[in-house]
Amino acid sequence: MIIAAEEPAGVILRGELLTDQRVFTGNENDWAWNENRLDLRLSKRTDRIRFNANVWLRHLGVGYIGGTHALQSRDNIYPWNLNIREAYVEVRGFLADNLDLKIGQQLINWGTADFFNPTNMLNSADLEDAMDFGRKNGTLALNLTWFFHPEWSLQGVYIPRFSPANLPIGEFGGMFHSQIALPQGLILHQYSDNVQLPRNNFTEGATVGARLKGFVLGTDISISYIYGREQLPLANTVFISSANILAAPAMVNINSNVFFPRYHMAGADFAGTIGNVGVWGEAALFFPEKDVVLTTDFSQLHGLPIGTPGMSQDSLLLSDEPFLRYIVGFDYTFPNGIYLNVQYLHGFFHERGRGNQNDYLLVALERSFFGNRLLLRPLAGGIAIANWDNPNENHALFFTPEIFYRGIDNLELGIGAFIFDGKGSNIFAGFRHLDMITVSARMSF
Repeated sequence: MIIAAEEPAGVILRGELLTDQRVFTGNENDWAWNENRLDLRLSKRTDRIRFNANVWLRHLGVGYIGGTHALQSRDNIYPWNLNIREAYVEVRGFLADNLDLKIGQQLINWGTADFFNPTNMLNSADLEDAMDFGRKNGTLALNLTWFFHPEWSLQGVYIPRFSPANLPIGEFGGMFHSQIALPQGLILHQYSDNVQLPRNNFTEGATVGARLKGFVLGTDISISYIYGREQLPLANTVFISSANILAAPAMVNINSNVFFPRYHMAGADFAGTIGNVGVWGEAALFFPEKDVVLTTDFSQLHGLPIGTPGMSQDSLLLSDEPFLRYIVGFDYTFPNGIYLNVQYLHGFFHERGRGNQNDYLLVALERSFFGNRLLLRPLAGGIAIANWDNPNENHALFFTPEIFYRGIDNLELGIGAFIFDGKGSNIFAGFRHLDMITVSARMSF
């Protein structure tokens, strides 16, 4: 007897074409961001197996042209890149009916909050666009989920290779750079660093995670654990050497070694409703594996009193004491159609160590008109407080209003702004001279 094989489903192709343009309101209206992106999503499934892929083909910004010879290459004038965001195979009923497997380049999204997820630490942060909060890079992973109860599952993830976060580009390139304090009388001439990545093997570079997820009393809950590494580097050694000892003040060169220390993370989250109000909360408690001590070597400061042979100074950069990041929020749609989303965040992505977490109040208010053809978001942004002892001198404001037109099927046109203000050391306060006007168009298919 011949049994006909099941006809596999065809390849499903979805995607969108995006153009995102931003111009500074100051700096003689220099271009802040210029991205044209073709976002393609492909999937192919059979009875138990599905293949998924997400690819970005992009033209991003203006190329670097250091001389006329660079004009011979179109890639220098019109730079583009191909980014494979995801490419993985999903097997349902792997080895057992209630065991699913995903293997390959994938995004593993944990947490219940909007955009800011303290527990979502398996994928490295994609910080290329400083204004696109919460974006992650796909990572090669072995991802198993056991559905041992209709409302409960246990997930285990193994990531064999470490990938650090990629940093912002353009005017926001120094957003996450650490400042090195120099002794009085010294000024920086040149800075360089050496990045020490973990060994590329199955232990030093690996990240593991587990998550127990369930549904109780109308509420989604989960607890999670990760043994991973910091995605932004920390310095453990700084060498300061003389650049020009005759200058007053003296000019020095700095060379530092940076690395990515280990941590354990215990997380928990929930999402549910109270009446017609959606509520959620998420917390991650980080346990640094050990203290990070910064050693500053002054022995190469020739001709200066501080530069005696063998002279160095140790300072504690990150304690092994646990520190907490968390977020709570709610959303509500009023009878007149106004949607309100409010979140309180303690600890941004880069704020590490006990007592180093800033506080953020994030608000979004929007309403649709004319049968959802027009979306107004007049209130969007937040307030950051870096120091409650003196908030007037340590705060930041960021305001991101937007208007979207959706009157044509599969097309969205938008215009908006990024407006910053503040004082002190909070990263958003440092953007107060980088206000922008934004224009975007998004066509999906």
